[in-house]
Amino acid sequence: MTALKFGHGQPFTRLEDPALLTGAGRYVGDIAARTEALQGYVLRSPYAHARFAFGDLDAVKAMPGVHLVLTADDLEGCGGLPIAASVAVVGEAHMWKPHHPVLAEGLVRHVGEPVAFIVAETLDAARDAAEALEIDWEPRDAVADMEAAIADGAPLLFEERAHNIAFTSELGDAAATKSAFAKAHRVVKVRLVNNRLVTNYMETRGVLAEVEDSGRVRLTLGSQGSHILRDAIADKILKWPREDLRVVTPDVGGGFGTKMFPFGEYPLAALAARRLNRAVAWIGDRSEHFQGDSHGRDNIT
Repeated sequence: MTALKFGHGQPFTRLEDPALLTGAGRYVGDIAARTEALQGYVLRSPYAHARFAFGDLDAVKAMPGVHLVLTADDLEGCGGLPIAASVAVVGEAHMWKPHHPVLAEGLVRHVGEPVAFIVAETLDAARDAAEALEIDWEPRDAVADMEAAIADGAPLLFEERAHNIAFTSELGDAAATKSAFAKAHRVVKVRLVNNRLVTNYMETRGVLAEVEDSGRVRLTLGSQGSHILRDAIADKILKWPREDLRVVTPDVGGGFGTKMFPFGEYPLAALAARRLNRAVAWIGDRSEHFQGDSHGRDNIT
């Protein structure tokens, strides 16, 4: 009997291994290194919760090698980062989805939140410009424990919300569940803590933004879904027609779900490339991965 060429559960030979095992893989950083791209740098908040205001930006913009300094004031017309999750909620008409700006708008809510994007000839020049930015920080009370965050009197993350609970949802029959516990011969209680984690993939996030001859911006980035990211960045953040943006995904050094989502560096690089008509690259380092990428878990059951 002849086996099916693509039978259910049938093993097949991987095609990508020879290139990856011999150092011929093409990751975002490799492609950007071979491109005469300007270098982007993200200035991030050192505080978990603080108000802030910039001083005069003109001197920084005039520093040698600096091409562009973007703050939230420069993103008029752009939307925030979209919240994809949507669940049925109790006590409200719909799930509350707060505004999540690409660059913080005078208030930061976690360590590592982006506050400015600097583009320069070299990464060192961009970092020097970031260090020269005058910022008046007003730290506020912060809380990093899940149970403490929902306790009475906890510092509020969003002032328009009376508490720090994003939503309350129910599944199943509450009355039947309560009755089953009441009738049970024994009831065992257990408290489970699923600790917070970061995906920590081998390849940190990065993006190369280039302007094609047609005027379309091409983003080369490691992703888990080029079309999903293109649509989210174009529709929700940049408010561009989809045909004005192309997302290309080369080899990807791990994703584990995190690289499915749009992060602020992608639209920032696209905006910078279009405004400057130059290629712009941003490659995150390991510290930025821990501070700037979405964390997971941190559940108490």
